[in-house]
Amino acid sequence: MKITEKQLATASVASIVGLLFIWVAPNTIALRHVLLVAGCLSAIGLIRYNWDILKIAGSRLLPLLCIGSLFFWVLIHYTFFSLNPELELSEIKGLWMRSLLGSVAAVGLGIAIMNDSRLRLYLYIALFFTPFINMASYCWASYLNHGLVKPNDFVRFLFTKIETAYFGAIAAAVATGNLILLMRGRIDKAKTVQIVLWLLGLVLVLVSALVSSTKNGIAIALALCVLLAIVVVINSILHRGGSKMLSCAILVVIVVLSAGIWEGHKSLASRGWDSVFQDAALGLDIDTNKQWQKREGSVPAPLNSRGVEAALNTYSRFAYAAVGIRLISQYPLGYGSINRSFNGLQDQAQIPHEHVGQVHSGWIDFGLAFGIPGLVLIFSSMFSIIYFGLKSKSSVVLPWVIVCLAFIPFGLIAEITWKQYFEATLFFMTLSATMVALAPVVSPKLRR
Repeated sequence: MKITEKQLATASVASIVGLLFIWVAPNTIALRHVLLVAGCLSAIGLIRYNWDILKIAGSRLLPLLCIGSLFFWVLIHYTFFSLNPELELSEIKGLWMRSLLGSVAAVGLGIAIMNDSRLRLYLYIALFFTPFINMASYCWASYLNHGLVKPNDFVRFLFTKIETAYFGAIAAAVATGNLILLMRGRIDKAKTVQIVLWLLGLVLVLVSALVSSTKNGIAIALALCVLLAIVVVINSILHRGGSKMLSCAILVVIVVLSAGIWEGHKSLASRGWDSVFQDAALGLDIDTNKQWQKREGSVPAPLNSRGVEAALNTYSRFAYAAVGIRLISQYPLGYGSINRSFNGLQDQAQIPHEHVGQVHSGWIDFGLAFGIPGLVLIFSSMFSIIYFGLKSKSSVVLPWVIVCLAFIPFGLIAEITWKQYFEATLFFMTLSATMVALAPVVSPKLRR
């Protein structure tokens, strides 16, 4: 019995929806692998069905080619430039193999959701699983506490802050992209319900970030709200009548919501926002202030210009970033490990240090791992996705263009290239690249 393209598309979306549901849940590694393999196998079938369409995508294949070249660069790096071949080989067999499976699965998913709007809806809903699970966990924790739990006390229930921030950023970016599409031109009654639903999704992400007290999650979600507000203002200026009134109402909702979340986060989160620039300046001066060489929290942070101790998380992260950038300049081909390059290069450069983790900046960590060539390939992919996506003016592609736009600043302040988040980052980038490649030449066979 021959498996049809429609069946393969359904299998592709079902496997990824399942993966997004259990990705952040503990003790699900084996199930994750099963779903990843299922997504990859269905994708291979979808690629075979749509091979002729992919071949005529022309220059729009550039983002996919850049991602594919990244895998070749990893093999070249291991063969000729590795500073720790044993560690690098172990990651190639594990993390990079899963990343390859995920990237193939992402191509198949892109084909499936590009051709069928109903399947696309299922994926959109699945993207909000993590903030929903986080809020459900918070409600359960509050129930057990017999009252609302303070955000600083709710740092982990099922998963840590990075899960909330990372998958919240993806969901917020897709919500923002779809809201921008809906806000363009006149807003009729048919659009109003969709606008309300996407706004509720954005609210879910913001509140989820608030209760988890994640600075990264709050920062990226609010930045997306600012982008959305700008579009709403432009729309209200260019279009009159009912759409202008509704645009103004939506703008008020966005502003009030953003201001409320920001004030709530500042009042409940650990200190650091009020002196972030002064503390960052201390962290960047790595030759004068060397507290970063000690284990975080084992020694007092330096005093900032206000005469008080710098917020340790701000000071440490900027100091690690400054050290990381210096190491990239000294080792431009990288160390070869996604997870341990910062530690390895500090040892290589004979820098005294007790911190053995990452820099906490995804792009710097990736530069430490695979050097300037790796950074060139990954940023070339993102920028070309943004360029071709905006050029195509496709309503299906715009949300994924926003995802790539969000990745650029988010990767500067969050660990998006650490363990499974690196796999997820390549997955979403490959999905975005596939959407861009197929947008102008999508097959009508499954379109609904």
